[in-house]
Amino acid sequence: MNRYSAIRRASRRIGLGRNPLRRRVDRVDDVVRLLTVVLAVGLVTATALVATTSYRAAADRRAAELGHRHLVTVVLLADTVPASSRSEAPAYRTRLPVRAQWTERGAVRTGDVYTRRPGRRGDRTSVWLDESGTPVRPLMTAGDLRARAWTGGLAVVGFGGLVLFAGYSMTRAATDRYRDAAWTAEWALVGERWRHRI
Repeated sequence: MNRYSAIRRASRRIGLGRNPLRRRVDRVDDVVRLLTVVLAVGLVTATALVATTSYRAAADRRAAELGHRHLVTVVLLADTVPASSRSEAPAYRTRLPVRAQWTERGAVRTGDVYTRRPGRRGDRTSVWLDESGTPVRPLMTAGDLRARAWTGGLAVVGFGGLVLFAGYSMTRAATDRYRDAAWTAEWALVGERWRHRI
């Protein structure tokens, strides 16, 4: 078997052969199906590339910010979760500021800090400070960045898949209506001839 016959066989399997019984609308239907598959593969590939690129860019930004921040150990002067809201989401999720005290360059400082972990008054925890010694919000972890990239990528693929499916379904419905109308018109012509012969 040569390469040409293999290509012809493959084209017949996907509906692109020269079968005289296949109508133009059937070929349009096959082309739309093939185009939908190609677009779906392209969507997944492009989304994976964009998600990977955005993750690397965010990781580079995080690495650059790490060069201008440092960790210090602080003593909490209050609970991270107020008594009135202990049943709600913990502070490490909301990242609310809490009063704390720490030593920076030999001086004792007091201020509002952001911490990921829940704690009580008197607990010690680590917080981020910028170059001027001002408390700043914690940086996103590498896991957070990966989760954000995956979530965004899955959302784009899901939405794009729905759009492709809707477009394919609408096109298929239109070709089916056209095909049914053509069959009805042809049967109206052929049926009369057959009726006289029976």
